[in-house]
Amino acid sequence: MATLQKIRNQGGVLVAVIIGLALLAFILGDFLNSGPSAFSRKRMEVAEIAGVSIDYMDYNAKIEELSEFYRMNYQISSLDAETQENIRTEVWRTTLRDVIMGSSYNDLGVFVSVEELKTMLMGDSINTGGSNVIMDEPHPMVRRMFTNPETGEFNRFQMMNYFNAISDDVYKDERKRWIYLENQIVDERMNQKYFSMVQKGLAPNSIDAKNFAFENESNISFDFVYQSFNLINDEDVSYSDADVTAYYDEHKNEYEQDDTRSIEYVIFAIEPSVQDDQNAKEYVEQSKIPFARSENPISFVNTNSDIPYSDVSYATEDLPEQYIDSIFKADPGKVTGPWFENDSYKLARLLGFTSVSDSVRARHILISLSVQRDDARAEAIADSLKQLIENGADFNALARDFSSDQSNSTIGGDLGWFPANAMVKPFNDYCFDNNTGDLGVVKTNFGHHVIKIEAQSPKRRKAELAILERQVVPSDETYQTIYSNAVQFGSNAKNIESFRKQYEENNLIPRFSTDFQKDASTLTGFEYSREIIRWSFENEEGAISQIFDLNDKYIVVALTDVKDEGFASKEDKLGEIEIAVSKLKKLEKLAEETTTKIASAIDIDEVASELGSEVVLAEKVRLSNPYIATVGLEPSVVALSYNLEPGQLSSPIIGANGVFVLQVNEKDIPEDLDISSAIFRMKYFYESRVSYQGYEALLEKADINDKRINFY
Repeated sequence: MATLQKIRNQGGVLVAVIIGLALLAFILGDFLNSGPSAFSRKRMEVAEIAGVSIDYMDYNAKIEELSEFYRMNYQISSLDAETQENIRTEVWRTTLRDVIMGSSYNDLGVFVSVEELKTMLMGDSINTGGSNVIMDEPHPMVRRMFTNPETGEFNRFQMMNYFNAISDDVYKDERKRWIYLENQIVDERMNQKYFSMVQKGLAPNSIDAKNFAFENESNISFDFVYQSFNLINDEDVSYSDADVTAYYDEHKNEYEQDDTRSIEYVIFAIEPSVQDDQNAKEYVEQSKIPFARSENPISFVNTNSDIPYSDVSYATEDLPEQYIDSIFKADPGKVTGPWFENDSYKLARLLGFTSVSDSVRARHILISLSVQRDDARAEAIADSLKQLIENGADFNALARDFSSDQSNSTIGGDLGWFPANAMVKPFNDYCFDNNTGDLGVVKTNFGHHVIKIEAQSPKRRKAELAILERQVVPSDETYQTIYSNAVQFGSNAKNIESFRKQYEENNLIPRFSTDFQKDASTLTGFEYSREIIRWSFENEEGAISQIFDLNDKYIVVALTDVKDEGFASKEDKLGEIEIAVSKLKKLEKLAEETTTKIASAIDIDEVASELGSEVVLAEKVRLSNPYIATVGLEPSVVALSYNLEPGQLSSPIIGANGVFVLQVNEKDIPEDLDISSAIFRMKYFYESRVSYQGYEALLEKADINDKRINFY
C-alpha cells in the first residue's frame, strides 16, 4: 500500500508537470502563431481613435466608395489629385465623427428607428376617415431632389417612382448614390438628437447669470493718462536667465506646439534645351515636302503631328499675321510655314475655303437622361416637343416646363451669342452648319436637345486647314542631363551646411516651406506634395532627401526643423521670451518712474502735467467689451477701474502695452440687474454653440493616433 501511494504521489507530480508544459506550449504556440498576425494588423492600422483600430483595407474601401460617388454624381471618369486629396480628407473627417459620435450614441442609446427613417424620407402621414392625409414633407435633402426649382412644387409622384426604380439592379449605381445620401440624413438626425439632449442639460447658474448681467449692464467712464512701454530704452533695463526661465515656466501653455516640419529645397526645372527647340524646328521643316505631296493630308497630320487633326475653320485673326496672305490667296494644297506658336512649330496645308458665321445665337430645350428616363424615352420627348413647336407651341414656355438645363430654362432656353467650338461638337455643328430659323433635335453626352437657331452673324470666308505641329518638349537626353545635375547636387549635399553651399555655388534659388503638419496635402510651391511631406516626418532634422520627381521638376529637400507635439522648449522660444521679458521689465520700470513723478498729484490734470502727456476720456466702458479708446483692449485695466470710486485717482496700472493712471468720472451700475434676460441670453449663447463646441470637446477628449502618413 505504501508503494502504491508513493507511485500515486509521484504520478500526480508528473501529471502536473506534463499539464503545465502542455499549457505553456499552447500559450507560446498561440503567441507565436498570432504574433505576426497582430503585428501585421498594427502595420495595416491607419489610425487608432478612442481605442478603436481603423484598418487600412476598410478605410481605403470608404475612400473608394466616396470616389465612386464623386465620379457618378459629377459624371466624370477620373479624379484629379486635388479632388482625391479632398476625398481622403472628407473620409478622415467622417471616420473621426463616426467613431467618436458612434460611441456617444451607443452610451446614451440614441438611434433612428425604421419608421422614423421612413418618415424622414417620405414625409409623415396619418389615416383620417379612411383617406391618407400627408401632414409633413420629407427631409429637405429629399424634397430638394424632387422639387421644381421654378415653381417650388414638390413632386411626390416623381419621388415614389424614383424609390421604386432604384430597387432594380439596372440602377444599382444610382442606388449606391441614394444609400450614401440616406446615411447622411440618418447621421444628421442622430447628431440632432444627441446635441438636443446636451442642450437641455445646459442652464446658467444664478452666480454666472448675475455676473453676466453685471458685465453687460454696468458701465464706467474715466479720464486716463497713458504712457507706452516704448518710452523706456532697451539699454535702461536688464534681466537674468532666471527671469527668462521664470517667464517661460509661467507662460508655458502659450508655447504649445503641433507636430510640424520645416524644409528648404531646390528645384531643377525640366525645360526644353536649345537642342530640343532645334530638333522640333528641323522635324517640321523636313516634313514640309512630304506633307505637301501627301494625297491624304488629314491622315498625314494624324500620323505625324503631336496634335491630331481638328475640323476647325480659321479666320484671318486666328493665324500669324505674316502668313495670312500666303494662306488666303493660295490654292488648295499649298503648305505654309513653319511658324512658332504656343511652344510648337507648325505647318498648315490649305484644304479649301468655306463661308461660315463667327457666332450664333440659339435656344434649346435639354431632355437629359435619368433613372426614370432612358435614351429612347428622352429622344421621344424631344421629338414630341419639336413637333409641338412646329405646330405653333411657345418654345419659351416649353423650355421653362421641360428643359433640364436650369441655367437658362427660365429665359426660354436662350443661350445668347456664342462663337464656334464653344459648345460640344454635335451641338456646335448643327448651329453653324444650318441656317437661321432651323429647328432640330441633336443628341450629345448631356442628352437630347431641341435646338432653334435664332440668329447668325454674317457669314465670311474662312480657311479649312490641316495643321501639323511639333511641340518643343524636353528630350530624353535633356531629362537625363537635368537629372544628373540633381544627382550631383544631392551627392555633394551631405548635410544642411553643404546643401546651402551647393545651391550658392550653383546659383540655385532656395525655397522654403515652414511649420507644416503631417496631414497637409500641399506645400508652398507645389500643387501636390504628399511624398515630400511623408519623407519629412520619417526622417531626422538635418536629413537630405533623395531626388523627388514631380512631373516637370526634380526636387532635393533639406529637413531644417523638427517640432514635436507638446511644448516648445525655452531655447526654441528664447528670442520671443526675451522680447516679452524686456517688455515686462520696461513696464515695471515705467510704473516705478510714474509713481515717483505723480506722488504729489491730486487729480488727473496734474498727472498729465507731471508726465508731459494728455488726458483722454474713456466713456461707458463695459466689462463685457473692455475696449479703451485710442489704446485698445485692456481687460485688466478696466476690471481694476471698477474698484475706484468717482473722483478717486488710481496709482499707476500696468496694462498690455503701457502704464495707465485713471480717475473715474461716473459708474453706472443698476440696482436691479435683469437676471432673467441674462439667463435667456446665456442659454441662447450656450445652445447656439453646443453642436460645434460639444463635438470639439469630444474630439479633444478622444485619444487619436493618426497614422495616415504611412499610407497616403
